[in-house]
Amino acid sequence: MQIRLAGKSDNDQIQALSKRCHQEGMITFFVNRSPRFNTLHKLLDSDSWHYVVEDDGKIVGQVGVIHYMATVLGVPRKFAYMMDLRLDDAYRKGLTAFRMVKKAIDHVLSSDTDFVVGNFLKSNQNSLVFASGRAGIPEAFHLGDNRIFNLLPLFNLKTDPRFTIGHPTVEDLSELVQVYQSYAGRFRIAPVINESTLTHYLGALENLSLNNFLVARENGRIKAVTALWDEHLYKSYQVLELTPAIRLVNGALKLFSPVMNLPSPIRLNQPLKQLSMVLYAHKDSPDALKTLFHHVNNTYRGSEYTLITLYAQKKDPVFDLLKSCRGVSVQSEMYLYAQNPAIYKELQDDGRPDWLNLELTV
Repeated sequence: MQIRLAGKSDNDQIQALSKRCHQEGMITFFVNRSPRFNTLHKLLDSDSWHYVVEDDGKIVGQVGVIHYMATVLGVPRKFAYMMDLRLDDAYRKGLTAFRMVKKAIDHVLSSDTDFVVGNFLKSNQNSLVFASGRAGIPEAFHLGDNRIFNLLPLFNLKTDPRFTIGHPTVEDLSELVQVYQSYAGRFRIAPVINESTLTHYLGALENLSLNNFLVARENGRIKAVTALWDEHLYKSYQVLELTPAIRLVNGALKLFSPVMNLPSPIRLNQPLKQLSMVLYAHKDSPDALKTLFHHVNNTYRGSEYTLITLYAQKKDPVFDLLKSCRGVSVQSEMYLYAQNPAIYKELQDDGRPDWLNLELTV
């Protein structure tokens, strides 16, 4: 058995591994990446990489890393997000997972990267052992719980007439950056979003142009922004099974969606139709961002999409702005591995939430 860097010739085996490692919950699914297992990662970060575990010519495990910049207590730092952690059932009870994760973390922390972030399903004991400092893996700092909110646009929601909603233009880029940088000051850890970052996202990613952004203006000034990203070109969730409660809701959608403005029903053995709400922020105007969220809800009632997903830390005040929205949530836990663990005390003493990078949604 060997752990090695993945190459182009591994694509078919890695895609097959993903199908075998489906994720169970309210919706049981597997992640389908296209056209290659790492297309999206490479578009965001040309230095991203994956390790695979190979046993007698068969790939039985993988873990990937994508890099990004974020501020930590106001200081720009380089991060690596550890994602795509998968392992065949037959290898989950031994030390294979430890060896794979340790090799990935060691590789990152031996570089110029300051932090590694790992995200695990809430209360998943098999995953949480990676954070406990065992088997040579560094001890991690618990950043907090995250929440994936899947908005179901069922009813019209009130918007605030003070704000004018529309799409930004190229001339608005500098003002958008000001909004993002102002918003970042509210957080312990926050993305570094400058004009270069925005230009890279807009140029590299399909379905994430300025036409996919919405801004709320007051007296001509941008007070809030969000983007709606359809990432199906790169990643989709192939639906395998639904829980009884979700089947009941889905049955109602199938029954009434032909005659009412309701979300598209979930189809088994087909990709889940969803949009990701990303790159949201406001400049001292939570009401403006709330109005944008309500506008998105109203716009996508009766559309081809079933869910509109927002991913944030559970204690992020953004969820106060979504209280009027209907939806279902999935929780996870995020851990931080640092080059210098002394920073854990500073992070512990800072009570602010963390604002999650776009890269953490891939």
